[in-house]
Amino acid sequence: MHKLLLFIASVMLALSSVFFVESKRETHSVFYVQSDDIYEQLENDKSFTTAIAFYVIEKIPHFKKRATTGEYEIRKGESVISVMKKMLTGNKVKRKITIPEGYTVKQIIENLNENHMLFGDLNEDIQEGTLFPDTYFYSFGDTKKSIIYKMQKQMEVVKAKFLAQNKTSMSLAEIIILASIIEKESGNSNEYHLISSVFHNRLARKMRLQSDPTVIYALTDGYGKMNRKLKRADLQFMSPYNTYRNAGLPPSPICCPGEKAIKAAMSPDATEYFYFVANKEHTAHTFSKEYTEHLHAIKKLRGE
Repeated sequence: MHKLLLFIASVMLALSSVFFVESKRETHSVFYVQSDDIYEQLENDKSFTTAIAFYVIEKIPHFKKRATTGEYEIRKGESVISVMKKMLTGNKVKRKITIPEGYTVKQIIENLNENHMLFGDLNEDIQEGTLFPDTYFYSFGDTKKSIIYKMQKQMEVVKAKFLAQNKTSMSLAEIIILASIIEKESGNSNEYHLISSVFHNRLARKMRLQSDPTVIYALTDGYGKMNRKLKRADLQFMSPYNTYRNAGLPPSPICCPGEKAIKAAMSPDATEYFYFVANKEHTAHTFSKEYTEHLHAIKKLRGE
C-alpha cells in the first residue's frame, strides 16, 4: 500500500512538472494549430521548455473533440493549463480589419482578397451601398464572405436605426444614394450637412447635381478611383451615373457611405446654397448662392 501511494505521488509530481510548465517567451507568441497536431506545433514554436504535456493532451479523446482549430496567443509566463483552457473555450486571437467610409464594393472586395489572414476569394456580385464601412473583428481562418455578411448585416442595422429619423420626402434607398455622393464629395465630415443642403436645394429646383464623383464612378466602371484628374471632356461621358448629363439621383449608390453621410443626407442644413468648390488642398469648400458668386470663388481659389 505504501509503495502504491508512493507511485501515485510520483506520477502526480511528474504530471504537475509537465502541466504547470510556464512559457519561457519574453513577450508572447502567436501560433496556429489544428486539434490533432498540437504537440508538433508547440514543439516547433519553442514557447515552452518542453511541450510534452501537449503530446499527452493530444491522446485524450475528450480534449481532441472539444479543442478548436485556430490561432492562439501564448503570453509570457503562461502555463500549459492556461493554453489548454483557451483551446477548449475557443479563445482565439482576434484580428481586425477597417473598411473606410466611401469605399466602393469593388474596392472592398479588392481589400478583402488581399488579406491573407482570411480564407476564400470573393468574386460575387454585391450591390453597391449595401456594405457598412467600419472596423470588423475576425479570427485567422475566417472566410472573406463572413466579413461581407457582417458588413451587410450592419448596414441593415444602421438603416433601421435611421428609418424613423428620416424627415425628408426621400425614400431610404434614395437617402443612401445621396449619402454616397456626399461621402465622396468631401473628406471633411464637418461639411456634410452643408453639401447635403446644396444637393437638396438643386433637386428641389430640378437642377442637375453635377457631382464629379458620379462621373468618376461611371468612368471607372464602379471602382470609384482614378489615377488622373477629371477632364472637362469627361463630363460628357454617356452613363446613367453621370449627373452632369442626367437629372436627379443616379440609379444606385456610388460607394458605401458611413453613418455621418447618411445622417447628413436626411438632415441637410437650411441654406440657400446651390454651388460649392473645393480648395487646392481639397480639405474644405467655398459655398455660394448664385452662379456668378460661384465663378468668383473659383477664380479666387485659382489665384486669378
